[in-house]
Amino acid sequence: MVLEAQSIKAKPTVTWEPLPANFVLPDEPVENTQQPSLAAALTDALGAAGLIQSEMLISSNLGLVATINKNIVVKAPDWFYVPQVHPLAEGVIRRSYTPHTDGANVAIVMEFLSEA
Repeated sequence: MVLEAQSIKAKPTVTWEPLPANFVLPDEPVENTQQPSLAAALTDALGAAGLIQSEMLISSNLGLVATINKNIVVKAPDWFYVPQVHPLAEGVIRRSYTPHTDGANVAIVMEFLSEA
């Protein structure tokens, strides 16, 4: 019975809080020089097909934010799509995206794999 009790892990607490204004986002290079081109090609294809609407967020390497067990976690996927986001005030630049706080859940996330 002791082994059973030790193997049970507590369910993490996930909250959706925006990044603090002074939070420093890492500016790490991508893993493969083709990744930005692949992300741009995907976005361009959707745009050419008329499938991009103003309420959507389609982005590359923008930080997705969650707070897990009171620790801020930021991941920047190679490409992602959110069907509906809250608009930003004029002149405000989106630094990150927090589901539930900034709009809908992220619907698609892509990471492009490479051999290197």
